[in-house]
Amino acid sequence: MAKLAVNSKRKAVYDWILTRIIEGDFAPNTPLVIDELARNLKVSPIPIREALQQLEAEGFVVIRPYAGATVSDLQPGMISEIFLLLETVEIICGRMACIHLNDDSLQKVARLLKEMDALVDDADRWSEHNIRLHKLICTCSGAMLITEIMKRMLLHWDRLRRHYLEDVFGKRIAKAQADHWLMFEAIRTRDPNRLEEIAREHNRSALKDYIDHLHGAGFTDDQVPIVWNLDRLQV
Repeated sequence: MAKLAVNSKRKAVYDWILTRIIEGDFAPNTPLVIDELARNLKVSPIPIREALQQLEAEGFVVIRPYAGATVSDLQPGMISEIFLLLETVEIICGRMACIHLNDDSLQKVARLLKEMDALVDDADRWSEHNIRLHKLICTCSGAMLITEIMKRMLLHWDRLRRHYLEDVFGKRIAKAQADHWLMFEAIRTRDPNRLEEIAREHNRSALKDYIDHLHGAGFTDDQVPIVWNLDRLQV
């Protein structure tokens, strides 16, 4: 029981710091002082240190010798890398889902999609459900390693869109939700090729819209490269 309590405290500290980073309360490059965080959260420095080490491994924190921990930087050009990874893992999970999702799992996905239908005007709650949706599909498909990669990429995306893309994100939710239903139908009918086609279009059209928005906001091609012709990057 003592071990469970320690693990629960560690997770609570990790979740609290991660949420502050994702929501922008801890801005990029903000110092994260262990003793100060420990006082605020009324815990010892140990779970703070462990949480920061995990967050460093996941790319949300940078720890430098003799300088301590800071929130990782956040550049708009990261959007291309994020969407490259999202497209890849969505296709892998989706193709596996076409094979492995049973009727019970399909019903769970459909129920979650219906909940999301009612949230298209609430960007933050829809985004939270979006992470749950992709995690559910990956988990039910049996893609256990990819599930954590997907979750992490979606958290980085959530952080990026809150910082740079809040306005355009809200305008794309209805399209994204319609794409989710198309992907669900491809999974339900066991059509992995159709699933892959939809997932590629889903991610590439979103990336193009977001890059266009960032260019319109004054970011240059050097800061946000045009890479939505992703076929060039295939090896």
